[in-house]
Amino acid sequence: RHPVSGPAPETERERQLRAFANRLLSWTDPEGPSTVDLLPLGYPDDLPSELVDYADLRFLGSVVRRREAELLGIELLFELATDLNDLLERYERGLLEHGWQNVNQPGLHRGGFSGGGMPLSSTLVNVAKRTRVYLQTFDQQDGSLLRVLFHPPARDELTDDLSPDAAPGRSPLPALKPPKGIRTRATSLSGGGGRWSAEAIAQTQMSPMELEAYFANELEAAGWGRLSGSADEFFAWSGWLVPAVPPGKEWRGVLLVLAAFPGERLLSLWAESGSKT
Repeated sequence: RHPVSGPAPETERERQLRAFANRLLSWTDPEGPSTVDLLPLGYPDDLPSELVDYADLRFLGSVVRRREAELLGIELLFELATDLNDLLERYERGLLEHGWQNVNQPGLHRGGFSGGGMPLSSTLVNVAKRTRVYLQTFDQQDGSLLRVLFHPPARDELTDDLSPDAAPGRSPLPALKPPKGIRTRATSLSGGGGRWSAEAIAQTQMSPMELEAYFANELEAAGWGRLSGSADEFFAWSGWLVPAVPPGKEWRGVLLVLAAFPGERLLSLWAESGSKT
């Protein structure tokens, strides 16, 4: 048998860093004094197991906030060498399998060109346990970060829209991943009602024709139907029939790729709705 050694004693520098981080993460609470505890690679025992039991994600640690013995909230941080849309959807899928439900959020911005550093977000609730998590993913150079904000059982009844149908303001734009080795930087992501759009800049020497064909394959995989299009060495475009979200209106989309400057390609995707004829 080998003796089991405990954790190494904390050095003075580590103690100072922990104290600094705890003060940095603290905020004034109008309902009374609260404490914050930084747990690198650790989490409290009163956290639901499904929030951390992901073998394929690298768990970086947690921040725990309390008021005396009352748990106020827990923040978890994960990372994975993948696209931020993949990371968010993978984590969501695990919670849905454990009985959590998505909250329909009007105006939810998810989709467009990945890799732009713009955070994606989602909210899920466990109605039986009356708990809630807010999810945010952030793009980084070698993968993505996932921030999970856990809120303990609420005193009030949940009044969220938990219907299976997408909220009226849900974006119809699918997530488009750039070709391997190509980085994109989102310049805008907006929409609501009957028009949604996303724009980005890709750092690449690929021709507009090649890029349009690449993203067109992803649009087709997402259920978009190609209607028309053309391309040359400087500009490529295509028109699309977009799956209706919500049903009842006809949606059309356009994909544009422009070679405005050497080594840069301007990307644009939008979808608009109209009355069904």
